[in-house]
Amino acid sequence: MGASSESHRRLLHAPTMRGALAKKETRRSEAEPHWVTARSAGRLPSGGTIETGSDRDVGISRGSGRTQVATPPSMRPAIEERWPLRNRTSTFSQSVRISRRWLPSATGGAVDAPGVLSGVMVDALPLRIFLASPGDLVDERAAVQACVDEYNARRSAESVVTYDVVGWERVRGTARRPQEAINELISESHFLVALFKGSWGSEPGSPWGYTSGTEEELFTGLLELGMAEQPMRDVWVAFLDHPSPAERIVGLRRQLSRDHAMMYEAIADIRELKQKLTERLEGWEALAGSKVHRHVNLLSSTGKEVLRAASLRLRGEKLVELGQPDAGREALSEAAVLGGPREHLAYARFLGHHGELTKAHAFTQRAIDHFASGASDLYSPLAAEAFAAQARILRRQGRDVDAIGRLEHALTLLGEREDVDAQEVRCRILDDLGLAHQKTGHLASARRDFEAALKPRRESRPGLEVCQSLVNLARLEVRAGNLETAAAYADEVVTTLRGTPPTTLHANAEVLVAQVRLRQGRPVEGLPHAERALSLNQQIASRHGEAISRLLLAQCCRAAGKDGDAADHARACLEMNKSMGDEVGIGRAQWILDQLAE
Repeated sequence: MGASSESHRRLLHAPTMRGALAKKETRRSEAEPHWVTARSAGRLPSGGTIETGSDRDVGISRGSGRTQVATPPSMRPAIEERWPLRNRTSTFSQSVRISRRWLPSATGGAVDAPGVLSGVMVDALPLRIFLASPGDLVDERAAVQACVDEYNARRSAESVVTYDVVGWERVRGTARRPQEAINELISESHFLVALFKGSWGSEPGSPWGYTSGTEEELFTGLLELGMAEQPMRDVWVAFLDHPSPAERIVGLRRQLSRDHAMMYEAIADIRELKQKLTERLEGWEALAGSKVHRHVNLLSSTGKEVLRAASLRLRGEKLVELGQPDAGREALSEAAVLGGPREHLAYARFLGHHGELTKAHAFTQRAIDHFASGASDLYSPLAAEAFAAQARILRRQGRDVDAIGRLEHALTLLGEREDVDAQEVRCRILDDLGLAHQKTGHLASARRDFEAALKPRRESRPGLEVCQSLVNLARLEVRAGNLETAAAYADEVVTTLRGTPPTTLHANAEVLVAQVRLRQGRPVEGLPHAERALSLNQQIASRHGEAISRLLLAQCCRAAGKDGDAADHARACLEMNKSMGDEVGIGRAQWILDQLAE
C-alpha cells in the first residue's frame, strides 16, 4: 500500500478532553495512537473520554482507560467543519459540536461509521437538551430529568447516544442580563423542550418583545434551529393540562394550531409527559449525527416578527451568495425593517459592497443606536461588531484615522471575553485595524494587528479564517517589497480556498495573486487571477470589488501590451467608481486612461 493511501486511512493522535466540563489546562496522554482505518473502524474501543489540548486536534488512540480522538493536519479543515470546537463562557466550556458521523476513507472521501466515532464522541459529550419552562412546573422539570436519566440507563448497553438535561440552573451569576447567559446555553444545545402549564412566566427585560423568559428561550431555540452552523436539531413544545392557563399560553397554542407553524403536544399529566418525552428521545437518536436547519414563522406575544426577520436575513445572504443580488437585496431590506441589529448590519454589508456608503452608514448607525439606548448589552460581541461595521464604512470613505479610533473603542466592548463569538469578532476588528494602520503608513502597527488576529485563528479554528489573516499579511509584504513571501502566502490561500463556496475572501485572494504577479513583472500570469476575481465579485454582487478587479485587469493588460483591453477595463472601472462616488477609484482609473492616451 502506498504512503499517500495509508495517510488517508488514519486519524492521528492528539490531546484529549476529560468530559464536557473539561478544565482549561489538560494533560497529554502518553498512550500510543490507535490508528483507525475504514476496515478497522468497527472495532474501535468504546466507553472512552475526550480531552482537548491547546492545539485543538481531534483523533483516536487507546490507552490509560480512555479513548482519544484527533486528526492529521491535512484533514483538520474537513474535521473542523464537522466537529468544530467551541469555547464559551457558559458551563459548557470547550464543548464539541457533532454534526456528522464521519471517517476519512482509504480513498480520501468520507464513510459513515454509525456507533464508532459518534459513539466515542457522544460518550464524552452527551447531546444536550435545554429545558425551558416557567417557575410553576417544578414537578414536571424533575420528571423530565428523571425520564432522561432512566432512558440513558436503559439504553446504555445498546446505544451510543446519551442525553444531558440543562436549564437556567446551570447559569452562574453574571453582571449581564441573566437571560443572555441562559441563551448561550441554548446556543450549545442540540434539542429544546418547552413546557407550558398555568403560568406564562416573568418578564426577562428583553429588547426583542418577549414577555417571559420561557418565551425568549423558545424563540432563541427556534432561531438556532434555522442556522445551519448551530447544533440545535429540534424543538418540542408541550402544553400540560391546566384548568385556567394564562392568556398568552392560550394565544401561543392557538397560533400554533392556526398557522401550523410547528407540531406540539397536549399532555394530561406527568405520566403522559414521560411517555411522550421517551418517544421523542427515541426519535432524536436518528438526528444525533446530522442537522437539517428549518425556519419557523411564529409571532412573539407582542407581535414582533423576530423569526421572520432572521429567516429573511439568512435567505437574503444566501441569495446574494448564489448570484441573485436583486432578490437578495429585497429580502435583506425587508429583514432590516422587521428585525434588529443583526438584520441592520446584514443589510449594511450588502449596501457597502454595492457602493451605497451613505445608506450603509445609516444602517450601521441604527444598529449602534440600539445598543446606545440600552436596549441590549453594550459590552457584547454584537455591539462591538456594530461599531466595527461603521468603521469599515469610514475606511471606504477615506476616513482611516476616524476608523482607527472607532475600531479601538470597539475592542474595549469585548473586554477579556474569550468565548468563541467574542474571539471571532475581535479577530475581524484586528483585521480592519491592521488595514487602517497600513493605509495610514503605520506598517509596524499593521503587522502587530494582523499577527494578533492570526494567532488565535491558528489555535482555535484553522481554515478560512486563517486565510483572511494570510491575505492581510501578504498585502503587507507586497507593501514592503517582499514579493516572494507575499507570493507564498497568496498561493497557500488560493490552494486552501479552492473548492469552497465563493465569498469576498475568495475574490480578495485572487486579486492578491494578480497584484503579486504584476509586481513581479509577470502580468500575463496575473490576468487569469484578475479575471477570476472579477467573476467572483460579480457573482456576490460586490460592485466595490468589481471596480478593483477592473482596475487590476487594466493594469495587467497595459503591462502585457494589450492596450485596447486595458482601456476597456479602465473605462468600465471609471464609470463604476463614478456611480459609487469613489473619488480615489475615479482618479486611479483616469490615470490609466491618460497613460494609454499618451
